[in-house]
Amino acid sequence: MHIGIDLDNTVLDATSTHLKYYNLASGFSFTPQDVNDFYMYRLYGWDEATRNTVYERYGRDIHWTSAPFPMAVETLQQLFSEHQITIVTARPMLFHDVTVEWLEHHNIQYHSIVLCENKLEQCVNAKIDVLIDDGPHYAREFAQAKKPVILYEQPYNRSIIDDYVYRASDWLEVKKHIDHLASHSVSF
Repeated sequence: MHIGIDLDNTVLDATSTHLKYYNLASGFSFTPQDVNDFYMYRLYGWDEATRNTVYERYGRDIHWTSAPFPMAVETLQQLFSEHQITIVTARPMLFHDVTVEWLEHHNIQYHSIVLCENKLEQCVNAKIDVLIDDGPHYAREFAQAKKPVILYEQPYNRSIIDDYVYRASDWLEVKKHIDHLASHSVSF
C-alpha cells in the first residue's frame, strides 16, 4: 500500500514548538491547551503576513526542535518495511532541507517527499492509497472525494466525522487503521 504521511501534528508535536517561538515573538504565553484552531496564528491575533514574517524568522528552529509523538518513529519504521511511504507536507520549500535533516536525525525512512498545499491532487497523482494527516480541511477534501484519510486527533479536528475518515489518537491506532485498510485493498 502507498501511504502519504503529514509531519506537523501528525508525526511530531508542532503545536508546542510553534507556541514556544510564537510566544517569544509576541510576548504572550499561550499553552497547548489554548489551541483550538488549525491556524494557530489566529490565537495571537495575527494576519497571514505577520504570521509569515514570524514563521520565516523562526521556522527552521521550529522544525528542527519539534519532538516526534510517542511510537511515531517506531511505527513509521515498521510501515516503511511493509509499504511505500511518501511524506506529504504543506511546509514551504524554504524548509525542505531542515525537514529532510529532521527525518534523517530521527531515523525516519521514506521513499519520497513532497512539499505542497494541494495534498488531494498530489495524492491522487502519486496513487497514494491513504493519507495520515491532522488538518480538518484536508480530511474534508478527502472525504468529499471519497478517499480514505487517517485523521490524527487534535483539538481542532474533532468535529470531522465521515465514513472515509479514520480517527487515531496515537500511532498504535494509526497502525491498526493501516492494517485494516491494507487488508481491504483500499486505494485512490
